[in-house]
Amino acid sequence: MFGLILLVAICVPRFWLVLNANLTGNYGCIGAIMAVSALIPFVLLSKEGRRQIEITKPLNYAWVLYSFLAGVAISTIIFALGYLLYTDTLYNWYVYIGRSYNIATDLTAQDKLIYFIVFAVTGMCFSPIGEELLFRGIVHSSFSSSLGEKKATIIDSL
Repeated sequence: MFGLILLVAICVPRFWLVLNANLTGNYGCIGAIMAVSALIPFVLLSKEGRRQIEITKPLNYAWVLYSFLAGVAISTIIFALGYLLYTDTLYNWYVYIGRSYNIATDLTAQDKLIYFIVFAVTGMCFSPIGEELLFRGIVHSSFSSSLGEKKATIIDSL
C-alpha cells in the first residue's frame, strides 16, 4: 500500500507536469518533483532502512570516477550520432529538447549559464538518482515484501 501511495503521489503529478511542460515550455516544477523523489528515502527511512535498500557508501570510489567517465563518453557518442544523423534539426533529440525549454532570448551570457546549470543539475542528478532511489529502493522494497521479487520488479519497471 505504501509503494502504491508513493507511485500515485509522485508519478501522477510528474506525468502531468511533463505533459504540461511540453505544451507550455515551463519546466520549473519538474525539477522540484525530481528533487522530492531523490529526498524521499532520506526523509522516510532510517539509516538502517536506507542500508536495506542499499543506499550505502561505495566500497571503491574509483568506480564512481569510472562510471562518471563512461557516462560522459557515452553521452558524447550519442550527441555525435544525433548531430551526424540530423545536424541541428528538430529530429536531433538534443536540439528538440533544447528548443522545448521556453527561455527568454534577452538573457545575458551569465544568466544563460545559470539557467543551464540549474536545468543540468536537476536533469542529470535528481532525475536519475531520484528515480533509482524511489523506484528501485522504496517502491520495489515495499512491493517485494508483500508480492515477491518478480512481481515487484514488474510493477516498479512499469
